[in-house]
Amino acid sequence: MNQFLKKFRQDVIAISFLGLGLFLALALFSYNPRDPSLNSIGQGLRALNYCGIVGSFLADLLYQFLGLAAWVVVGSFLRMAYASFQGESLNLKNIRFVWALLLIVNVASLLSLYLPETKVFSGQIYLGGLLGLGVSQALMRAFNSIGVQVILLSFMAVLIVFYFEKSLQELTEAPRGFLAMLKKKKVMNKIAAFFAGMFIKDEKKSKAKKSETKEEKPKSVFPLSDKKFVGKDEEEEDEDEDEVEAASDLDDDEEEDLEEEEVPAVRLAQKRKVVMKAKPPRRIENWDMPKLALLEDPPASRIKIDKAEIQRKADSLVEKLKNFSIEGQIQDAKPGPLVTMYEFKPNADVKISKISELEDDLSLALSSESVRVVGHIPGTDVVGIETANLKRETVYYKDLIAEDTFWSEDLALPMAVGRAVDGEPKVVDLRKMPHLLIAGTTGSGKSVFVGSIITGLLFRHSPKTLRLVLIDPKMVDLAPFSSVPHLVLPHVTEPKKAATALKWAVREMEKRYKSLSKFGVGKIEAFNEKTGALSKTDIEEHEKINQELEEGKAKLDQYYYQPLPYIVIVVDELADLMIVEKQNIEEPIQRLTQKARACGIHLILATQSPRKDVVTGLIKTNIPGRVALKVASKMDSRIIIDDSGAERLLPNGDMLFQAPGVGKPTRHHGPYLSDKEIGNVVKHWATQAEPEYDPLAMRALDGFAGGEGAEAGDAGGAGFEEEEYDERYDEILAWTSGQKEVSASLIQRKFRLGYPRAARLIEIFEKEGVVGPANGSKPRQVLVSSFREQ
Repeated sequence: MNQFLKKFRQDVIAISFLGLGLFLALALFSYNPRDPSLNSIGQGLRALNYCGIVGSFLADLLYQFLGLAAWVVVGSFLRMAYASFQGESLNLKNIRFVWALLLIVNVASLLSLYLPETKVFSGQIYLGGLLGLGVSQALMRAFNSIGVQVILLSFMAVLIVFYFEKSLQELTEAPRGFLAMLKKKKVMNKIAAFFAGMFIKDEKKSKAKKSETKEEKPKSVFPLSDKKFVGKDEEEEDEDEDEVEAASDLDDDEEEDLEEEEVPAVRLAQKRKVVMKAKPPRRIENWDMPKLALLEDPPASRIKIDKAEIQRKADSLVEKLKNFSIEGQIQDAKPGPLVTMYEFKPNADVKISKISELEDDLSLALSSESVRVVGHIPGTDVVGIETANLKRETVYYKDLIAEDTFWSEDLALPMAVGRAVDGEPKVVDLRKMPHLLIAGTTGSGKSVFVGSIITGLLFRHSPKTLRLVLIDPKMVDLAPFSSVPHLVLPHVTEPKKAATALKWAVREMEKRYKSLSKFGVGKIEAFNEKTGALSKTDIEEHEKINQELEEGKAKLDQYYYQPLPYIVIVVDELADLMIVEKQNIEEPIQRLTQKARACGIHLILATQSPRKDVVTGLIKTNIPGRVALKVASKMDSRIIIDDSGAERLLPNGDMLFQAPGVGKPTRHHGPYLSDKEIGNVVKHWATQAEPEYDPLAMRALDGFAGGEGAEAGDAGGAGFEEEEYDERYDEILAWTSGQKEVSASLIQRKFRLGYPRAARLIEIFEKEGVVGPANGSKPRQVLVSSFREQ
């Protein structure tokens, strides 16, 4: 019950405050001095007040005591309701309640100060109420009229800052933005001209109109040669700025003046409100889904594209290529958040390979941190050359998940990759990939990118439809997500336990495939649709069958008969696992990447060291979706994306994304997501429920922490000895009983088993008294002599 109340506490508080605010507003609005109250007998118990006799007494009490300042109380209730709906926790001990009370007294005092004799409601109510009148008169005796005005107005400004917890600059942003809009559109000038024109004769008015028409011919700030580089990205950027500043349809002269004078003053501390057009469900099966408000709004200021800089680099690029006998011309320039891509059309006698060899020379000529030659752009006759911008813009995660694409029903497991070179947002479906390999050196933004993927999944899915397995040998990067209720297992940090977790995933995959086969479907979506439509009688029948299988010790034949969630396994540092437990890690990963897609299990593997012994051919073959952030060398780049270029990327999220079925990787700029934003989303989920771990996997982790376990492909996976049986147990036991000494290596060679499986059998034999304890490197003594005699 406590958990239930905790889950809906925020909504109950918000609705309560909203109801109180509306009740009080209706009571004050319909107040009638003739209604029964403390100061009026009225007509019996009949009240004209919308809220009845209770409303009439309450409204009279508030009006008599506070005057019109009583409406500030209504505003406070409504604001608390809004804050609670936004997820803010409200505490009656909060100092903000003190500021609200003082603000009400301040408003009442000001009303009484300026209009002390004015009364409303048939002369029954002072504007500031009895409280305001008393406070203002007391202050008047000590400070006189002007002094009281200064004190009360200053005190009110301070209280507003304290109550709203915003600076004066932030509070005045909206009015200043509105005034800036009026100035940009020259509204005040037009109004003044309209009234002035009423006193001017028609002849003079017509002459003024003609001269004004001549003077207001549109001018171009940039020369014509520069305009050819204004691509789609710049147009969208201008549109975004118009929305932020509440202005549009500016000519070039007005825009130039605004950039020089008004923008810095208006935008310094302003946040750009991100609005989501899609309307995702707020609740899914009693789970309260995260709101976009949990993420911080990006700053309103945008990095302006320096057209002169683009033109200068274009000229330098052509000139430098000409020095190497490569003739051609720049067709277009596409500026993005971090880089600008120039489309260079070479002459017919130029080899593209010659351009690719000049990356370092071009970087020097352009004074650029990084230059990357993309090569031939499919579908065009140009070569792409990317160069880093002098001023770079951060890609904010809130902008990406506000896109309609992220919330499309066609994407089961959406993943916000970032923005392409031309600024277009990129959202893909992990379900269709179906696995992802990520590599990037320290400082490349790998951990932030992995965190953004998990956060995006938490926005879209409740624990009912998504479960997570987080494997993090570094113990830090995935730790913030260790309390979300989506977890199947606790946050795994030990390599040996990681091997056990992966083997559990293999076993889960096999059980899911058995379940899909039982219902005659080929993928998890069809399975969920079919099992979701089962009647109560059908479910009871399947439950009875599974119970009989368990009692008959045939747990391996059990199957699922209710809708299954997707499972996403995130491995944050594959290299650490491969160093310690390569044999127990590589094989289950290989099996999962080969088969797990149809049953809804997906892998995200990340590493800082994309070496051949880490990203092996067996792993890479079945993972077509890959992301290469900045890496140390060309070799590392080729290992990840089968192409060079990742070594020339910029730090902090710059990446090459290799999509399944696409010939060449494309450049994207990954999103930034702060630790505070991740903490907000995690807290949202953690307050609703605690994780419910898989019982079998927990027994495996607790009872056998990844020790010498069976291979992933064997029947008896690590830690699952209570649930599974090795089919060759009797055969190997019979042979062992005929020996005097035995070892895991001997069993391995004799029966051609993997070493982990042989070692596991030795452990079982020791528990059952078949062999003696370990004696260093020597073979174990066989104890079952009677069995050997038979």
